[in-house]
Amino acid sequence: MIRRQFLKSSLGVTAAVAASSCGSQDRRVKLTIGADADPAVDILKDDFLPLFEKDTGIRAEWVEADYSGWLQKALNDGETKAGAFDIYVMDDLWVPQFAGSGYLANLDELGFQVDGDFVPSALDLGYWPPKIGLRQPGIDIRAKPVLYSLPLISDVQLLFYRRDIYTAGAPETWNDVLRMARQKSDPSKRRYGWVTRGVKGNPIMNSFFVLLHDFGGDVFGEHWKVVCNSPQAVEALEFYLSLLAYEPQGVAEFDSDQEGETLLQGNAFAATMWTGWCHQINDPAKSRVVGEIDFAVPPKKVNRVAKLGLFMAGIAASAPHKPEAMEFLRWVSRPDIQIRYARAGGMPHKLSAFKDEEARARFPYLGAALEALTVGVASPRISDWSKVEDILGTELNKALLEKGNAKQHLDAATAEATAFLKNAGYYAE
Repeated sequence: MIRRQFLKSSLGVTAAVAASSCGSQDRRVKLTIGADADPAVDILKDDFLPLFEKDTGIRAEWVEADYSGWLQKALNDGETKAGAFDIYVMDDLWVPQFAGSGYLANLDELGFQVDGDFVPSALDLGYWPPKIGLRQPGIDIRAKPVLYSLPLISDVQLLFYRRDIYTAGAPETWNDVLRMARQKSDPSKRRYGWVTRGVKGNPIMNSFFVLLHDFGGDVFGEHWKVVCNSPQAVEALEFYLSLLAYEPQGVAEFDSDQEGETLLQGNAFAATMWTGWCHQINDPAKSRVVGEIDFAVPPKKVNRVAKLGLFMAGIAASAPHKPEAMEFLRWVSRPDIQIRYARAGGMPHKLSAFKDEEARARFPYLGAALEALTVGVASPRISDWSKVEDILGTELNKALLEKGNAKQHLDAATAEATAFLKNAGYYAE
């Protein structure tokens, strides 16, 4: 479940904001924000939350736990309506479960006004039911999507590649990646053409997700039919396994930290990783490839997509301080604050911030990140996705360990996921 271990991002925010239309704020209250103890939010928590207090007069407390611990705390708070938290900082995967269970306040009813400056793919993740795609059983197809959360950090997977290896620029196709790996890899000297996450469940599924969609595959077809053993999916997994010959030994046990460290130490030519690694790449205290890494949207086969994985912020339905929580969301979403955030090296959620010339001059990866967000694909928007993902990720890990049997393991994953969804009422065939 630990998707973003050891990633570092940044969020710089400062400015005042007009009073919230959902009610007047009592500056004596203390706003409580709960979050995963992820380094990606450290700057927001440590450096800029005090600025919010200074600018607005609203005190704020940041409460955090490890990923699974925070998820359980938030679910318990939502279910019991205890009101221990005003704002939940969530993995975007949680939004269907939290919104569908009534744990989040309706931001439309609280008066939040969406503007055209939001990155569309980022904003869409905050709606329930989803604005596009399949809807899980029990949800009226005619039900209007409602805004329940806002993007906080626009995390997305980018292709990180060595410009001293790819001297002609970013690889355009996956075949270009394989060709370069064959030509220049030398495992005896710890020079690897590729590195991936291989741990079963979420980590390997995140790595395979881009390939699956790039090769024209998907997890679900019509009426929730599981199609992850389609010819396109099998081809994608066979290609994924073909890269093993040019990767470090033991990648089946690699998570995000091992993947990133392999790239930082100069041992890999390329990888698809979350944007939180962008800062570490050029930190001389952590990286041996300072100035040698560039960024792009992952390569193409049939399609060209990137995996979305945003941090979202929603107001708890039982929040004791909804007006103050709304003021925080408005404040952090202001275009001028988002520009300051981008100039500090963060991943904003406003288009104007991504396009700011000063920010782009300081952090060139912002251009690639915006392009990746534009073609980004999110995990299926169902409350049961974590179970399906675990089933698929377990079989993918087995294929990695066996270095083959792609169709066998995708067939097994399809059968198990189908059985689960049938029992859950999805009418999968």
